[in-house]
Amino acid sequence: MTLGRVAAGIRTLLLQKKQSAASYMVSAGKVGNDEKWAQATMEYLHEKRHCNDSRKRQHDVDNERRVAFAFDRYCAVNEKVFDERITRLSERMTEALEVMEQLGMEEAKEEAVLLSSQQPPWNFRRPSLTPPIAGYEPGYGFDVPQLRARQAEYPPVARPTDDIEFGSDSDASFPLVDSYRIENLTAQCVAKLEKRHGELREAAPMTGVEGEAWEAYVALQKKALARQQLIFDLCNDPDFRERYNEDDEFRQQQWSQRGMLPLEIEEERLHEEGRHYAQEPAYHRFREM
Repeated sequence: MTLGRVAAGIRTLLLQKKQSAASYMVSAGKVGNDEKWAQATMEYLHEKRHCNDSRKRQHDVDNERRVAFAFDRYCAVNEKVFDERITRLSERMTEALEVMEQLGMEEAKEEAVLLSSQQPPWNFRRPSLTPPIAGYEPGYGFDVPQLRARQAEYPPVARPTDDIEFGSDSDASFPLVDSYRIENLTAQCVAKLEKRHGELREAAPMTGVEGEAWEAYVALQKKALARQQLIFDLCNDPDFRERYNEDDEFRQQQWSQRGMLPLEIEEERLHEEGRHYAQEPAYHRFREM
């Protein structure tokens, strides 16, 4: 009898060294219906997979250290690039102020300094360390998750003027370049925006409220570029500028052709089939104005 108990104890000890799901459930006394069996299996898997501090192995510690070192290197590289760009930006602004002083533009210099120190009018915001994303421009300096998830860096990694500043056809006097270069840059930005808008519409179309917000955002970007192009056309052509200033109908026609009219919300065009659930409007009017 004693030998049998010793043998059973040895068998139990051997089984406990390499614990399987079946032995875990048997030792826990959870032999029963399927629901209990599934519950015990999930507990077993969770205990095996979940790594708290008391169950850490050396490879867990090494993995954590590896991730920490990689993150430190990533932060160091980002901070270095950030410092370089901020230094270049301040040097460029200082150079522009020095050129203004050489040319005797005292009033323009005062205005430039005031522009960088005063709060801009209306809803213009000064650039902060949280760059805006589509649909969240009003929350520029606020701590909202959509902004916190972005890479916190200003100036941005790529600027539209990088080709003029650093490209093969770069200009030594970058902030004070000829106007035709900015005009060409505006045309390039228009073409790039049209191309990307078409690609995104084809590859990942959005419907509903998000789709409307995205289309409105792109329309505002196109409107800003059209306004820039109109400014260049007015500067380059005196006859066009004179007619634009005097003739209201011609001015409205130009705005309409260039897509600079205010954005309008179209009435809903109902078809035979009902709406898709993603097309449900965000706001239901409860009275007609």
